[in-house]
Amino acid sequence: MKVLFVNPSCLDPRVTDPDALQVPIGLYYLASGLLDQGFVSGILNLAPAGPANPSAKGSDEKALDLFTQSVMQEQPDIIGFSVTSPTRINAMACADKARQILPDTLIVFGGPGATFMADFLFDACPALDVIVKGEGEISTAKLVNAAKRVKNRFGTIHQAQAIQPDLVQDLRQIPGIVFRNGPSRHDTGQPELVKNLDTLPHPSRYFTYQHLAMSRGCPGKCTFCGSPKFWGTSLIRRHSPQWLFEEIEALAQKGVTHFFISDDTFTMDCDAVTELCEKIIQADLGITWNAISRVDYIDERILGPMRRAGCIQISFGIESGAEPIKKILSKPIDNDTCVAAFDKVCAAGILPRAYFIYGSPGETDATIQDSIDLMIRLGPLSTVFYMLVTFPGTALYNRALRKGWTHDGVWQKNIEDLPWWELDPDLDFARVKGWGDRLRQAFFDHLEDFVNRITLHPDKASAPLHADFLSRLAMTFSHGEYARDERVRNAEQIAVNLFEKALQFYPCPRAFQGLAMIYQKQKNFPKAMAFLDKGLSHFPKNKDLCVCMGVCLMNIGDFHNALTYFTPFAQDPALGQYISICKQKTTPS
Repeated sequence: MKVLFVNPSCLDPRVTDPDALQVPIGLYYLASGLLDQGFVSGILNLAPAGPANPSAKGSDEKALDLFTQSVMQEQPDIIGFSVTSPTRINAMACADKARQILPDTLIVFGGPGATFMADFLFDACPALDVIVKGEGEISTAKLVNAAKRVKNRFGTIHQAQAIQPDLVQDLRQIPGIVFRNGPSRHDTGQPELVKNLDTLPHPSRYFTYQHLAMSRGCPGKCTFCGSPKFWGTSLIRRHSPQWLFEEIEALAQKGVTHFFISDDTFTMDCDAVTELCEKIIQADLGITWNAISRVDYIDERILGPMRRAGCIQISFGIESGAEPIKKILSKPIDNDTCVAAFDKVCAAGILPRAYFIYGSPGETDATIQDSIDLMIRLGPLSTVFYMLVTFPGTALYNRALRKGWTHDGVWQKNIEDLPWWELDPDLDFARVKGWGDRLRQAFFDHLEDFVNRITLHPDKASAPLHADFLSRLAMTFSHGEYARDERVRNAEQIAVNLFEKALQFYPCPRAFQGLAMIYQKQKNFPKAMAFLDKGLSHFPKNKDLCVCMGVCLMNIGDFHNALTYFTPFAQDPALGQYISICKQKTTPS
């Protein structure tokens, strides 16, 4: 029995949302569970293949072509798609193609989109056989084992373009699924949840990836989010710190150096987070990681261990600075709590990132100004501004249905989601777009001030980490995201100030290199080399500093000395051209 899991392509291009290109962690759990049972299972990620929208620029159905090739090669017995609202179109197109190529294949949808759009998907996709609702490990394992028994007995899963009758009988006994039974459908109710997450296999045994989760569920009930309904319980279940540490350690040994911990509220259990961080610190894994949390679950005592364990960023859903909007979104956290959390996180040398939503029910110019005022108080060093959209599984979508503002048939259109302004008679696109522009402009207008306001704990033991934090941030202004954004004023000078501030805390190779590269760009090679000399006095074997010094020397015509800085790293193919030029220039003709 061979099972292929598929992460479909989004409908529209992804420009600023790289997470959308990653395989959902749930697929790694599902595939690993089947592999542990002896099944043949793999994952096909179609997301990087490009948009599935025929009208999208550059679209040439690459995702569907890639899927077709894979299915013809692998010949899977079961194909399981992880479906969200943005990926449903590609999932249905692939399902139809699979039915043409392999008529006997069982086609299964799972994930948030399938959980909340079951009726629509069955109507719109004749090839679809089964939907796995919510958490899928137990339901999927039972489904695959039932299909195996039927195929071993009868040699087929389908009969006359329908699920084999004996398999239908088995499916009735599996909780948490909806399946097609001739012209009708049968819903077996709520899924069985995994009580102890540590009983799940380690996906790192079979796969290499960066996105992790310690827990399932969220204490919040945000009206724009489908998480509360998807998990089907208010109970937060967690892996033990030891389990997650083992997963991180195994992936680090495979070469993964940066992780994204995707819990809705990572810092909710202080003891568990502290224990995990202590294990990472003791193992000296040399990793970095980002986390997500809520401002009302930030305890200052865990921020130090988190930073020492490699945490460099925590993202928070601030959403709005206006109390009426927060109430509508069910995010009733007072602004002072938000500010206190951001101050604590930044003081620990962790970058605080803020998510804001605009275009909510009841939004006005005044509520947007409330959000701007709160943002100025927060001083975020990174922001994401989202126009409010809604989709099945959220309280806001149900509200729109009740008011008659939309209907499930709308998902027949080539749309990823429903912007709230399209539904709300009190809003229009021009106003909502203007609010987004105001928020973004306010952020960039105050960004330099936010940087200047950074106040770090005066803890000598944290000095190397503070230098690391400041130099990382500086790099975004000198060579990263902010350096490329015309809305950022004085980016290069901000970078210089941050690099210099980093060196006031501790000698940091990145800071020395960053300053040298700025002055190198300005053709001020003597000043660049002066910083490199200082850096190399602390880190004489640092490759980046040596290469930067070699480039400076080449620029002033000293190819002989430049070669001495490149030679220790001659095995690096990227330096081959530099070494060749230096040898040519220093070899007598």
